[in-house]
Amino acid sequence: MPDESLEDIEREVRRKLSSIGLDGNTNLDLVSGSFQEFQKEEREEHSFRNFYEKYCGFASQTLSFLKIKPSDKSRDSMQDDIDVCGYNVRPDQVVVGAMFALGFAFLASLPFFILGWKDFALFIVCTGLFMSYVVYTYPGFYSQIIKMRAQEESILAILYMTIYMRVNPVLENAMYFATQHLNGPLGKDLKQMLWMLDMGKADTVEEAIKHFMDLWVKRNPDFVKSFLTLYSVLNQTDEENREKILEKSLSTILDSTYTKMKHYSHDLKTPVLVLHTFGMMLPLIGMIAFPMLSIFMAGEVKMHYVFFGYIVVLPALLWFLTQRILSKRPGAFSFPDLTDNPYLPPKGRYLLVFKDKKYLVKVVMFAVIIGVIFMMPGLFWVSKHTMPAVIKMQMMDKSTNVNMAIGDVLPQQEYTLTAMVFTLTIPAGLALIFIIYFYFTSVQRLKMRNSIAEIEDDLDESLFQLGNQFTDEIPVEVGLKKYLSDSQLLNLKKRHIFKFFKEVVDRIENEGVTFVTAVFEKGTGIIVKYPSILMKEIMWIIIEGTKKGAKTLYNIMTKISIYLGNTKKIKELIYDLLTDTVSSINIQAKFLSPFLASVVGSLTFVIVRVLAEMAKKLEGIMRMLNFGANGSDNFFTDMINFTKIYPPTVFQILVGIYLIETVMLMSILSSGVQNGFDKVSRDYTIAKNLLTAIILYALFIIVAYLSLEGLVQGGIQSIKT
Repeated sequence: MPDESLEDIEREVRRKLSSIGLDGNTNLDLVSGSFQEFQKEEREEHSFRNFYEKYCGFASQTLSFLKIKPSDKSRDSMQDDIDVCGYNVRPDQVVVGAMFALGFAFLASLPFFILGWKDFALFIVCTGLFMSYVVYTYPGFYSQIIKMRAQEESILAILYMTIYMRVNPVLENAMYFATQHLNGPLGKDLKQMLWMLDMGKADTVEEAIKHFMDLWVKRNPDFVKSFLTLYSVLNQTDEENREKILEKSLSTILDSTYTKMKHYSHDLKTPVLVLHTFGMMLPLIGMIAFPMLSIFMAGEVKMHYVFFGYIVVLPALLWFLTQRILSKRPGAFSFPDLTDNPYLPPKGRYLLVFKDKKYLVKVVMFAVIIGVIFMMPGLFWVSKHTMPAVIKMQMMDKSTNVNMAIGDVLPQQEYTLTAMVFTLTIPAGLALIFIIYFYFTSVQRLKMRNSIAEIEDDLDESLFQLGNQFTDEIPVEVGLKKYLSDSQLLNLKKRHIFKFFKEVVDRIENEGVTFVTAVFEKGTGIIVKYPSILMKEIMWIIIEGTKKGAKTLYNIMTKISIYLGNTKKIKELIYDLLTDTVSSINIQAKFLSPFLASVVGSLTFVIVRVLAEMAKKLEGIMRMLNFGANGSDNFFTDMINFTKIYPPTVFQILVGIYLIETVMLMSILSSGVQNGFDKVSRDYTIAKNLLTAIILYALFIIVAYLSLEGLVQGGIQSIKT
């Protein structure tokens, strides 16, 4: 067996697939050797390489004495999810894995219970309960992800096969045509089907289809309906009936996708509302109470617990809920693949052009440097004023500091506008790190992706207009020139698809090359500048149509424009379905969240300052009444511990960091609902929403502080008088 990986073999397959002709005479014997045996050995050798598989296998071996089996209904449902995921585990192993996580957490917590660290021990137990739930539900969660990816691919697969079979009704070649750019679960299945035919593992397409039918039904039964409809074209000799079947195959998958997305958009409103209410509003509102709790329950409220809960625990739970919401999203239309685009920088780099020279800037390093510089004033203030004040209050002991005035302990400089502005730079600088990183790693890719999206959106109308030029027997070059002339009259010169055909015509005229050479010549072909997969495949279809005459080319381009138009129509309907929910999430992230956070932050300043003034006033009353002024015990100090008031700057830093985390999570949810697995849109959405949110937060909190400052000063003056 050669020392090659499965990925190496697939790359070789893709390389050879790219050389397939479209004339119906494709040789199916692509690679000698038994790919199936190699693939089987790879799976057997690395079957437990996946962490989840290894964990469940280890847990079932460790707890082999447990004979826990799920109910028949649960076992069947879980087995279906495992089959969809492709995991090499059994349902009973999953159940034992969940029990193992819970048992391990209980055992790990015992030493801390014995040592008296009950809080940490309880945290370990709760973490074990959560991880036990994750282990048990993970097959169902991940199967939803696989279904979503398979459904996104299924639309493209049916579209590519429908377009190809309009030219040449050979199913095997149409499958080859589709698999060139399908690298997800469905693409791998179609490739494996073709390998089965190539190696003789299946004698007919029907036999190969039966091998995957059960899995496809579990993943996406609508694709099975469309695929079987497409397959029935092979039995039709009438051209008109064949056209109806092809249109029916595509409309079936499009209509089912629209129906699923409609139900998802309706079911999405309640989870989003719950997520925002319990994940953003209530935790921030609850933060207002912590200054008062730190006084009346000084021994129970620990600030480091609050920080850990708000910065780690709550965001982790929100991220978990966000992923579960997105996992239920039906697969719709996939995004353009920019992985191998020669005009884009590597991942994590920004292509900077300065004085005709190109530089690849490492974005993460640049972002951290700028963010840390921006945080310097806040870090200086915290180290100079906030931390010494916190340490001083924590070290103060009532029995040994009874003669120390409370006013001498409470840090007055922490209640000023200067303190607020300085410490505001810490969350702002942290936000700036994420903004710079996500923006500069996505903006160039987004620009390229938008140009591709524009081309693909214009393809249906452009192909229809271009096809109308071939009602007469004219060369394709003449038809292109007439199309460009008509497009100029419609003022479409700025559209990318017009620029594409204009460059093709210019090269044909200036260099005397053919249409095929102008578009696809290696290294210099015009298609390289416009990396749309759909555009590339349709150009191949046009080239194939030119071999069969102008009339055939007219029919092909007209039908393809209809297919693309139907696809575009469903895509726009899905966008309309989701736009209200996406807009609502973005408004919450951009405006409501920073407004609420600023209210909480400014009120915290006011409350803490009022409590500080109250502390000094009550101290004066106690001394005036001689109520334990020189003793270690008195009514007020027993009931109220004013020396435990944390500075408001501490709460502002906490509120700012939590705001950043929630805005990022809401942005991930917004982008996921609208674009699925598109990381480019996700990163850009995070940068855009976070920039707006942090600017508004800074403005809101300063305005709110200045507005409330007058009330506080008036109240203080009235107390003094």
